[in-house]
Amino acid sequence: MIQNYLNDLHSEIDERWKVFWRAEIRTIYFGWWTPNLVWAEEIKNLINHCEEIFDCENVGELSFECNPFPQDQVYEFVSELQKSFKKYPRVRFSFWIQSLDNWVLENAWRPYTFPGMVDFLRWLRDLKQENSVFNFDFMAFGVFNQTKKWDLQLWTPSALEFFQDFVNSWFADSFSLYMLELFEHQKWKKNPDWNSSVIQQSGLFWNEDEIYEEFDILKSIIQDWWYKRYEISNFAAVGKSSIHNRVYREMEDYLWLWLSASSFINAKSSYFWDIIECLKKVDSSLRSEWLNGIRRTNTPYFPKYIWNEKLSESAIQPMSESDYLIESFFLSLRTDRWIDDISKFESVLVKDYAEKIKLYEENGFLNLRKNGFLLTDEWMDCYNGIVTELLKKI
Repeated sequence: MIQNYLNDLHSEIDERWKVFWRAEIRTIYFGWWTPNLVWAEEIKNLINHCEEIFDCENVGELSFECNPFPQDQVYEFVSELQKSFKKYPRVRFSFWIQSLDNWVLENAWRPYTFPGMVDFLRWLRDLKQENSVFNFDFMAFGVFNQTKKWDLQLWTPSALEFFQDFVNSWFADSFSLYMLELFEHQKWKKNPDWNSSVIQQSGLFWNEDEIYEEFDILKSIIQDWWYKRYEISNFAAVGKSSIHNRVYREMEDYLWLWLSASSFINAKSSYFWDIIECLKKVDSSLRSEWLNGIRRTNTPYFPKYIWNEKLSESAIQPMSESDYLIESFFLSLRTDRWIDDISKFESVLVKDYAEKIKLYEENGFLNLRKNGFLLTDEWMDCYNGIVTELLKKI
């Protein structure tokens, strides 16, 4: 299956070149489980393929999301990729640590423990090169343990102390910190039918308040050592924020490959008009001056994908001015980037948005500057509230 996957991925790269042959590539990113499934040689083949057909002269970042297991294979992967792509200014590895709580790791199906992560991180130190960027992913699960004195504590004292020492060491270039999203029937969701004494004895809780409390504890440790928050869930040392993340949040062009992958093409792109001409052949009434961008989503069906039905015309969605403004507003508020002119979003905002913004500013939720604003750190933690209150119900 993996070889079929790789064959189809190479095929899609060739197909996308037919439309995007003028594209200049800035970042190449491998997400989710891909690096841990195909490993170094196949990743190198995919990057080399991109270099052969696209303009990769100004690539600023190669980025890989990795699970920290199997440990030896991950070390070999890191070493091989760094050695093979020394020419690039940044080779970024993001390691999914998730937690240093053994119970959480076991119930999240992670084949390692806190002592195993200590060992992994210590050996990882010797692999770092001049152009390496190491990011570490953690998630707030909201699981607190009970001490003998019936107090609640995060993780264990030794695990929390190790995390503090790790952050203080400045070995990490950046951190990603997420909050677990709770859904009905999810294993992490507290079930009100459970015997309450079982919950009390275990000292385990699953609700949004505890998740936020854990997030706030870990965030404070990270920020105390001068990692700057540049996006709602990402913190970095100076000059180490992810270029890939910024391209996405700032709505520059990106092309995602494989099943259900969604791409975005800005109307300012030269190859935007090639796609418009393709769309007009399907819908002659389409007026290109209405468009501000295009979203492309691959088929979610494996059989269709392997039989070259990767993208149907119906999966190409022209974005109106309203679509573009909503997405731009939504994404901008997730970052440390100022919204310079709030008035350009008036058509998608509620009528009393100016009064709401003034009230937010008085309560310390945002900073105002001329016609624009920037969310404060505290408000970014729960920024869904401001988006919900300011955007019209469309």
